[in-house]
Amino acid sequence: MSIDNPVKKVYPGDFDPALCVVPKTLNATIHPLVSSFFSLGNDRIITRYKNLNPQVDINVLRNCLEYNPKFYKWAASDLLNAIDSNGKRQMIIIESGSSPAGQCGMPLLNINNKRQNGYKHVIQTAFKEALKDADPSLGELAVVYDKANNEIEVTGYANAISEEAKEHVWIVMLQDDARYEQPIKWENQIMYIRDQEGVWHPIRACFKHMAYKPWTRFPLKSKTVVFNNIISCLAGGHNKVMASKSFELFNNELSGFHPHVICIADLAKIQRLSYYIQYKKKLNGAVDETFCRGYRQDIYIITNSEELNEFFDSSHHYEKFIVQSLVENASWSTKLHPGKFYHIGIVPDRHNQTFVNDLRMMVSAGETGFHPEAMSSRRAHKPLPTYIPNNSEWNSWEVFGTNISVKLDSKWTREYDRMITMDQKEFDTIGLGIDDLIDAYVQTVLSVIAIDKLCQKLLINNEFNFELYHTLNPDDVLLGELLN
Repeated sequence: MSIDNPVKKVYPGDFDPALCVVPKTLNATIHPLVSSFFSLGNDRIITRYKNLNPQVDINVLRNCLEYNPKFYKWAASDLLNAIDSNGKRQMIIIESGSSPAGQCGMPLLNINNKRQNGYKHVIQTAFKEALKDADPSLGELAVVYDKANNEIEVTGYANAISEEAKEHVWIVMLQDDARYEQPIKWENQIMYIRDQEGVWHPIRACFKHMAYKPWTRFPLKSKTVVFNNIISCLAGGHNKVMASKSFELFNNELSGFHPHVICIADLAKIQRLSYYIQYKKKLNGAVDETFCRGYRQDIYIITNSEELNEFFDSSHHYEKFIVQSLVENASWSTKLHPGKFYHIGIVPDRHNQTFVNDLRMMVSAGETGFHPEAMSSRRAHKPLPTYIPNNSEWNSWEVFGTNISVKLDSKWTREYDRMITMDQKEFDTIGLGIDDLIDAYVQTVLSVIAIDKLCQKLLINNEFNFELYHTLNPDDVLLGELLN
């Protein structure tokens, strides 16, 4: 698909593995440990998690894994394998995403499902349940996305929807370019898609796979069913400030019980320029090692004064950012500091180099509760150094940044050579065991529940609570986008 041809149609029987799976995964054999994890089921996961964490209230944990979200039914979390100041190993959450990618890099779980893998399961569970609210008389089905490098993924989901619904499905790519007329419009709360002949087609349900400001493309109220509901993006799926709030609220709800959401510690919420002096005072004139994160794509990793000044000198669309403690290399300090986490990283390579990596855990939920759908890992460009070089060549992002989506010549692409697949060849390099995967799954489920509960506070009887949202996240630029 391209800017000049942003719409196409798929039909039942069109599924082609070569179009829906990245080449390195197409013929990969899943690692036995990963296969074992996916075959556990929630009952055995609960028992194992309780054995590992005796303080956990098993009834609370069961209620969590059997929870059926109202809005946030499909998600993924990115986690780091880290140790705390006591040397305790934990999977900690970096973020939760409401339009997660990663299915295209998952090895085949079952050779009998013709490579549809988790694509089919997400559609048969979470999307199918959301589809119950759609009015069949409204129109057709569509998958809408906005990043060209997600075409493989959305093609897989569109084909799975077509197979399940036994009808054609539109695939539509939106552009972040004012020069082009978008191939969608909204009238009377119904989405319409314009085909190649200029004919507009009403849509009864839309599978949304959006990376950039989805609230500017989709209304808060619509007759067309939007999956995931746009409120899930605003409540934390595309907004780290709100995700932090949701985790805090949910952990308070679970106070006295276990488990709870473990995320990177928040240091402060800052307003980009007006709070500069106060923020510098908070750091006592020094530069704390921080991970500064805005709205999904605005990531700044700051380890020195030059990077801090670069952040404040840059132009930012939004006013509010969240500052989080940087997960660093334990060898950088003479002692481990309480409240901080330290990278374990991948197993050292043949050059004895350790790279930072993350784990993406994708889940879906329906009437029977949560299910793991896919996993993948990504590593940073360069290995962790034993110390931070004090020179101009130091680039924090190359050491700590794991995102494989990169923009080259104004086009999004992916560096798949840094993606670590869950197959027999690569999985062992990340050094995770089945207990780590269980921990990551439970943490992901808890994060999804936290955001879904905040969704329900923000959207009552299909009415959005602007006052509450502004109280939790007083960013006037974002609020202005919601009011337009």
